[in-house]
Amino acid sequence: MHYTTNPTKAVLWTAIATLLLMLHTACTPGPAISSTYNQETNFRNYQTYAWYKAELPSPISGSGAGYSTLLDQQIKQAIESELVKDGLSPNEETPDLLIAYDIALPANTTPDADTTYAPGFGYGYSYWYGYRYRYNTTALPGYKSIASLPPGTIIVDLIDPDNNTLIWRGWYEADIDPTLAGGHQINKAIANVMANYPPIPANAE
Repeated sequence: MHYTTNPTKAVLWTAIATLLLMLHTACTPGPAISSTYNQETNFRNYQTYAWYKAELPSPISGSGAGYSTLLDQQIKQAIESELVKDGLSPNEETPDLLIAYDIALPANTTPDADTTYAPGFGYGYSYWYGYRYRYNTTALPGYKSIASLPPGTIIVDLIDPDNNTLIWRGWYEADIDPTLAGGHQINKAIANVMANYPPIPANAE
């Protein structure tokens, strides 16, 4: 017996399959981009910035990812580029904002005294990347420690120099490997982080 395919049904099934594929793609979650800030802060008052003065990390030997001067340079340049787009300019003497960053790294089961140097970017029992800081994080709602974020997440912090308090944090699950330097990946990751700055309050006109 010979069967013939109904063209109308074939077109219909093709359309259904295409629609299901589109819905699946639309529902597939991408890398998380998040931020939080002190809602009592008027970010319009900030016009200048400088890098937070902190202790540079030492290269990590053994199984951990090492500190890369080139990657540090790429990240700083990318952050500064985004800040300039937002109308901020560098001022090393009297900045309105201080900038810091870090990358979440895989946890390590071996305690390391360096990682408990200070609150803020302190890891406890894990590797860390970036800097060790001593700024206050208690004024930030929804604050998350670096250790609570997936490895490869890049974090940017903005600190008020007058009271040494964290006022804005943005992070992006960029899956960055600190052992590899890649300008395009870094620029895209930082652009995603800084897309939420300056924050727009819910009651803004």
